[in-house]
Amino acid sequence: MILKQLTVKNFRNFEDVDIELTNRNIVFGLNDIGKSNFLAALRFLLDRNFRKNGFVDSDFYNKDTADEIVITLKIVITDDEDNDDNKKIFTMMRGAISSGAEEIYIQLRAVYDDEALMGHPKLFWGVDLENLEEIPSSQSFFELDKYFNVVYIDSSIQLEDTFKRYSREILKGESSLSGEERQVLNTHIRNLNKSVGKLKTIKTFEKELIDEYKKFKNDKKFKVSIQSEIELSNIHSKLRPYILDEKLENYPTSGDGRKKILAYTLLTLENRRLEEKKINIFLIEELENHLHRSMQIALSYQIFSDDIFKYLFMTTHSSLIVSQMDDVNLIKLFKEKIVIGKSFVYKVPQVYKTLKHKLNQNLAEAIYADVVLLVEGPSEKILFERILKDKCERYESLGGYILEVDGINFKEYYTVLTALGINVIIKTDNDLKKVYKKNEYNLLGINRCQRLIKRREFPNFDNIDPAKYDKDLSYVIERKEFVFSKIPKTIERLKENNIYLSRVDLENDLYEAIPKVMDKLSSDNNSKKSGVDYLQTKKLVNMIELSIGMNKSVVDKIYNHERFECLKKLVDICYR
Repeated sequence: MILKQLTVKNFRNFEDVDIELTNRNIVFGLNDIGKSNFLAALRFLLDRNFRKNGFVDSDFYNKDTADEIVITLKIVITDDEDNDDNKKIFTMMRGAISSGAEEIYIQLRAVYDDEALMGHPKLFWGVDLENLEEIPSSQSFFELDKYFNVVYIDSSIQLEDTFKRYSREILKGESSLSGEERQVLNTHIRNLNKSVGKLKTIKTFEKELIDEYKKFKNDKKFKVSIQSEIELSNIHSKLRPYILDEKLENYPTSGDGRKKILAYTLLTLENRRLEEKKINIFLIEELENHLHRSMQIALSYQIFSDDIFKYLFMTTHSSLIVSQMDDVNLIKLFKEKIVIGKSFVYKVPQVYKTLKHKLNQNLAEAIYADVVLLVEGPSEKILFERILKDKCERYESLGGYILEVDGINFKEYYTVLTALGINVIIKTDNDLKKVYKKNEYNLLGINRCQRLIKRREFPNFDNIDPAKYDKDLSYVIERKEFVFSKIPKTIERLKENNIYLSRVDLENDLYEAIPKVMDKLSSDNNSKKSGVDYLQTKKLVNMIELSIGMNKSVVDKIYNHERFECLKKLVDICYR
């Protein structure tokens, strides 16, 4: 069973949104963009307890109650005939589905009733979207409610409430206690109730109560008995979870973090028991609240490795919570004229499996932005952040973000971010790489950019003296500048796609803009090296020193230089 598509019309802040799904979905977006409403649409569709109260006028888009709410879920059932969840679907729909069906639709429609001041939900299903059948129901209970179990977890989850519900469930059945256990407990409870009723303070209270009553009405026969009513049937309400300390002594669980983790544990434990009978769908909102980073990472491992979460919709603002994600659908909600959404099925490339944590965290930070500037490494980020401090200090609050790829291919980020409708700007070096056992050089930097925009790659370059290239740095620079000068149309095309290729590299680009400043930095540190060589010796340390010493004039020269157009583009999009 594969969750394939969700369409939401005229519901809350969604006029008409159509989102491709998979079985695990991570929903991103700015605050108040509609992430909770997205989950609410699923709850109305599949969760009886949420649906039974119907729709109020504010549930209709712009309170337009003249138009109906329509929520439609498409499910593919061709992935595995022996899949238990597919079997549940066929059992659930019986006569509404043929044995060879490949996909089904579940749809909710709600028309507002002006007299009742609410919209009554009606549910439909079938294999033909244009010809759906009404789902059999009894009052607010629909046939599909027997088969779908929606587990909604929000950031305000309370351990006490979760524990009470779970303990009540495990103790309510006749088989939860043996006959001997039940007899022993009942005896103890009767004795406890009698002992409570005989307490001196209770007897004193009874006498005071009778005396006070007789002041209102002198009834000589009036008596009061205060009794304890602890029963086996409500004993669950007296249970509390404790954690043993190192001395194996009890102390109440404390701290929001531990309480939340224990509450999540109870929920998964509770719903594992339902897996054979129902299809569990987890809807989780901002799991990270009140959790230390180590707990967030631990939860990430659990969520993305445990099969109980095989059908998942999760909203989050934490890069740590998604640090272990793989084979998930990223959904970004954003506003153009209306709220829309874009999605992308994200799989960690095999080559980066060992770097999954870093790749996912970087991606999760960037995915909230409207425009992302991808750079090679920390030196670029340090420099660019210093320049932006003067030119657009609040660029991040305006939707901008700088992401250093730091050894990971630009393409991995570029593909995901552009698919989600995020503007991507790239600043990269004009690298050349010698071809093994050949006197040829791959135009690595240029072809890296060409691949991003799906253009033809350039052939290897052989107009290089290998001996001089390995020993003479000025020759390397000259050859890179030569290659750059031969492809002006390509350079312009890349710029049109917001990709900015250095003539050589970052340090040489800088030297074109501020040569005297860089040479002075070198000499002030008692170095005989050129400004470029000095900066490249200890790249990050020396870049920090250069950035700290920059004044407004130096910042202006860099910002206005053609080699750093990427910064102007970033600022322009932020202010757009």
